[in-house]
Amino acid sequence: MIKKLRKKFIILALCVVAAVIVVIVAGIDVANYINMKNDADDVIAYVSASGDVAMQPDPRGGMLPFGPDEGRALPKNLPNETAFAARYFVVETDAEGNVRSYNLERIAFVSEKDLATLVGQATGERGFVGNYRYQKTTTSSGARYVFLDCEKEIDATRTFIISSAIITAVGLAAIAILIILLSKKVLAPVEESYQKQKRFITDAGHELKTPLTVISANAELLELDIGEDNEWLNSIKGQVQKLAGLTKELVYLSRMDESDAVPEKAPFSLDSALEECADSFREAALVAKKNVVLDLTPLTVNANEEMIRRAVTLVLDNAVKYAEGEEIRLSLKKDGKWAVVEEVNAASLAKGEHPELFERFYRPDASRNTLAGGHGIGLSVVKSIVEHHGGSVFCESDGREITFRLMVPIE
Repeated sequence: MIKKLRKKFIILALCVVAAVIVVIVAGIDVANYINMKNDADDVIAYVSASGDVAMQPDPRGGMLPFGPDEGRALPKNLPNETAFAARYFVVETDAEGNVRSYNLERIAFVSEKDLATLVGQATGERGFVGNYRYQKTTTSSGARYVFLDCEKEIDATRTFIISSAIITAVGLAAIAILIILLSKKVLAPVEESYQKQKRFITDAGHELKTPLTVISANAELLELDIGEDNEWLNSIKGQVQKLAGLTKELVYLSRMDESDAVPEKAPFSLDSALEECADSFREAALVAKKNVVLDLTPLTVNANEEMIRRAVTLVLDNAVKYAEGEEIRLSLKKDGKWAVVEEVNAASLAKGEHPELFERFYRPDASRNTLAGGHGIGLSVVKSIVEHHGGSVFCESDGREITFRLMVPIE
């Protein structure tokens, strides 16, 4: 159990840490990409606002890139030289989308032959075509496209994303190692407490055997003297028998918890085993005015037959004691790789699943009847047996009937 708890703790801790780190890193990557895209849009907006983007003579020598309007202000957060260092080109098309004019003065690796292809791929008002960020503006005669070369920025963004992914993976691996190493220390107090509890149950069970045997023997001797019809003597014998059964199941459950080993398995006919278990309860069911109905599919499983028989017996015993109707239905079917054993009987429980019924000493209020002879631990044994076989147990109610489902691997 401690190993399972430690495994769950490690998985949960890793999932939480991984989720937080991935969200943070992904947020940074997305923010970096959006920032790159917005900067490109700012440059395009600045370029488009110049009107005539053809190279204009510079009175000091050289060329002014964006025309004669010196009063234009750069967009906010755009470095002063970013717009002037931009590599871009402009294309104007007619109403049919044919290239009418263009300006390639500010780009080197785009030729006239490439323009029609790039314009054809620019289907929206703005977006990316390859490494170019573009913006389309509708004009009276067609459309005007401004393409901005973002190869350097895209490569930088891609490198940042890859680097962050690598660093995240390395960081998560380091965190996983730390969690695995520290989990044992974190769960040490829980393990110590659990071990003490198991030792107490086992030791108490062994210590109770002797006084119970003595009380039972004395009760039998008294029975010889005063007869079998004494009310107090029968009460003593009944309570001794009940306490002996409880002690036996507690010790069995404790041993199951102590052992993490897979039970010894062998192929056997599960339907035959279920039929024999049901037959052993028919007399008790008749006394309780109940009837066990079988619907078994022939099925062979590879499991520990003794343990599976014990689990089914405990489920049937629970049904005979607490079923509110006369019919107890026991069925067996195959569902993929699973053998599914279902026991259905009438019960007044709320709709939905009831995993609490498999908790130790738990009884729903409607079933707290000491005359039934149960002590609320049988279904816990059932759960432990099935889980030791790698299976699972379920309990659900539709408001009128309750279904106990035991799923055991066939192989």
